[in-house]
Parts: sequence; C-alpha cells; structure tokens
Amino acid sequence: MIHSLFMRVCVLTLLCLAVPVSYGQDTYSRHGLAVTGFGAVGDGKTLCTGAIQNAIDYCWKKGGGEVVFTPGEYLTGTIVLKDNVTLNIQAGATILASRDENDYSSSNIISEGSGADPALICAKNARNIAITGNGSIHGQARRYYEDLMEVDPFISDITENARQSGIEMKRYYKTEPVVRMVIFEECSGVSLTETSFIESCGWTLHFKWCDNVFINGITVLSSLEQGVNADGLDIDGCRDMVVSDCIIKTGDDAIVLKTTNSSGESRPCENISVTNCILTSTSTALKLGTESYNDFRHISFSNCVIRNTNRGLSIVVRDGATVEYVSFSNIVAECIRKPFFWWGNGDPIWLVVLKRSPESKVGTIRNVSFNNIMATGQGTSKIEGFQGTPLKNIELNNVHLTIRKEILNDKRADDILSIHDVDGLKMNDMELSWDTGGGTENKWRNSLNIEHVRNINLDGLIVGETPGKEGIPFIKIDYSENAFINNVITFSDSRNILNVEKSHCKNIKTGRVQYPD
Repeated sequence: MIHSLFMRVCVLTLLCLAVPVSYGQDTYSRHGLAVTGFGAVGDGKTLCTGAIQNAIDYCWKKGGGEVVFTPGEYLTGTIVLKDNVTLNIQAGATILASRDENDYSSSNIISEGSGADPALICAKNARNIAITGNGSIHGQARRYYEDLMEVDPFISDITENARQSGIEMKRYYKTEPVVRMVIFEECSGVSLTETSFIESCGWTLHFKWCDNVFINGITVLSSLEQGVNADGLDIDGCRDMVVSDCIIKTGDDAIVLKTTNSSGESRPCENISVTNCILTSTSTALKLGTESYNDFRHISFSNCVIRNTNRGLSIVVRDGATVEYVSFSNIVAECIRKPFFWWGNGDPIWLVVLKRSPESKVGTIRNVSFNNIMATGQGTSKIEGFQGTPLKNIELNNVHLTIRKEILNDKRADDILSIHDVDGLKMNDMELSWDTGGGTENKWRNSLNIEHVRNINLDGLIVGETPGKEGIPFIKIDYSENAFINNVITFSDSRNILNVEKSHCKNIKTGRVQYPD
C-alpha cells in the first residue's frame, strides 16, 4: 500500500516537471512557462503573437519568471516584454519575425522618437527583463540591389569619386517590412546572454535611455554585403552598461553609441564598458556617433579583435555633444575598403567634429586615448578637429598603423595618419609603416601629416619612406606650434625625415633621430 502510493506520487511529480503548463493553470514546467502551453506552435508557419504575449502577460501577473521557447520555430509579430520576465530561448528554438507588416501595426509601445521602424521584441519602462538561452531570433530580412536612388549627403564626395572612377552606381535597399529586432526604452536591469540574433532588417539591438544593462556571450549576424542599417548593437543615451564576450558580424556598425534626439529630448551616454568582443562590420566596428545631441563620457573599449571591417575605431560628433574620457585599448584591427555606399574608408581610426547642418552647434572631443593598438588598413587614419574648435588632449600610446594598397578602384588614401586642429597631442612608441606586398598607390604621401596642432609631444616613432615617392618627407608639420619631436627611428637612408614649414610654425624642437648604420 505504502509502496504503491509512493510510486503514484513519483509518477505525478515527473509528469508535472515534464509537461508545459496550460493557459490559466498555476503549474510551471521544469524550465519555466512554456509558450506551447498557451497555444504557440513551433512549425514556423503558424502566427504565434497572441499565444506568446499571453504567456508573457500571465508570467508578469504572477510576479515574473521565465517564458520558455522549446525547440521549434515560432513565427510572431511584435511582442512586449514586461517586468521580471525572462525569455528563455532553448537550443533548437528560433523566434521568427513575421514578413507581414500588419503584424507590427498595433502592438509597438515604443515612442516614435526611437525610430519609425516597428519592433519585434520591445519593452518600455520595464524592470528586470532578460533574453537568454542558446536559441536564436531570426529577423528574416530581405534586400534588393538597385540603381542608386539618391546620394547620401554625408558621403557625397565619396559617391562622386566612385562615379568618376567607373564604379557601378548601385546599392542594396531594404524590403518592407523594416523591423528592428529588439527595442528596449527606459528600462533598468536588463540582461542578454547566449542568444543569437540573426538577419535583422533594421537595427538589431537598440537600447534607448536604459541603465544597468548586461550583455554577455551573444552572437549578432547579418549579411556583410546586403545588411544596410542592420547595426549590431545601438547604445542610445544609456548609462551603467557592460558588453562582453560577444561575436558581432554585421552589414552596418557593429557596436555604436548614440545620443539621439526624440522630440527635443536627448540623454547622455556614460559609464559604458565594451570588452572581449570579436567584431566584423561593413561600416564601423566600434563607434560613437554620428547622432550626438547629448554628451558621451567615461567609456572604455578594450581587448577586442576586429576583422574585415570598413572602419575600425571612430568618434563622429555632428550635433554639438561633448565626448570625453574615452579609452580604446588592447585592440587588433584589420580594415578593408568596402563599396562606396558604406560609411568608412578602410581606415583604422577616425575622430572628427562636424556640423550636421549650418545651424548645428560645434561639439568637442577631449581626453581620448588609444593604447596598444595594432591595425592594418587601406585608408588614411584621421584625427580632425573643427576649425576654431580643436580636439583636446588626444593620446596615442604604442599604436602601430600599417597601410596597404586599396582593393577598389575609387582610390581615397594618402597619408598613413593625418591630424589637424588639435590642442594637446601626445604620441609615444608609435609605428607607421607602408605594406607594399600587394603593390603601391599613386596617392600615397606622408606617413604622418600634422597641421594646425598645438602642444605636441612625440616621443618614439618608427617610420619609413613612402614607396615610390623619393623626396617626400616622412613627417610633415605645418601651421603648428609648441612641439617636441624625439626618438624618431627610420630604416631608410633618406635624410628627408621631417619637413617643418617654418614660416607657418613656431617653437618646433627636435631631438634624437636614428638612421640605419
């Protein structure tokens, strides 16, 4: 009798653990609240939006927990994540974005200022939310290749250069519906771990005005040839955020910090750490801007590997923001030129202050350091202030830049590193080199070109002669003042190492220069 009762209890317990709950019951499966218990069907064809939302709402009303996607493919439109709810996408499970724009028309709670595109998964003012598990979310993005419809004003000169070089004037465009995969707005206590985010049509992960965010071990993938606007991770006006151990390969920016303007309101980006990531981008791997309506401060990018990327490390201020206390450290980068319609020149580094429009304020970049950077590229690295508003306190320590022949016909590169309009420039233990293994370029010029820079301290530079350009100085300084150039090493017999335009410069001092024995 006792033995029989014991066996019945064991069987009932196992059944409770193994079977997902049915809608309206208070019993959870072994791993949480299964969406299949609410009517979701993982056949990749049945629209499951209502069933998934019912599971989330039920979990939220019960105080929170996990909503589980067991192996299968779950087709859905917009779903809204709520307080204390985790989406657990198990290995073998995929959430599929619907290709019907009507499935996104009524559920998107995100304000228009977050972008006109609807979201697949969204949350606003939510606390303690998460997406986890070894499964995936697939945006099912579609694009088409078409004649250039209009010229992007930001790259109008590059576009014209491509046209005159005989480049085919075509590019990729997005096919409706254009859906951003995840938008979290004004959320706190957010976690993304382990999940793969694949082929978003718009931005993949957009965090707007969020705090206490932890992203670890995720994978983001979109077509490197076609994925226009398919940014990997957009950090927009957020604070207290850590991104680590991620693999991101995207057709647009891989990881980008922004401060966008939503109906006249913007918020700063601060206290952000990005580390231990592997990045590939047809635009920029690690970037601040271009949307810069509020400030960026106390930001660290470290221990990253960048491969096959159109631009490596970038800060672009167009809307009047101040960028300060930013560090790029321990980064290996490989930059390769992409077609004209992508932003980037195959350049490892670009810092610049611009004006989006004649009415825009002029921003500031100051207290930025590059430490232990090894990069190859096909474009000129540039550090560019705005006339009358120089960048301030820029440091490059143990930075090695190598330039190679461009693989495309619309040539752009000239110097290895060009710097202008800076006040306070420190360069220590630098190496600037030309790689002629694939050939040379007619436009190649100086290894280092400095103009309109004050208070320069250059101590330790290995530099070589520009291939095929005998007589061109390795280092050129013009319209600059208060500089000390010391410990320059060259392996060339040329004595034309440094050219200072004395009529335009003042107080330029040189120390030790070492030639080959």
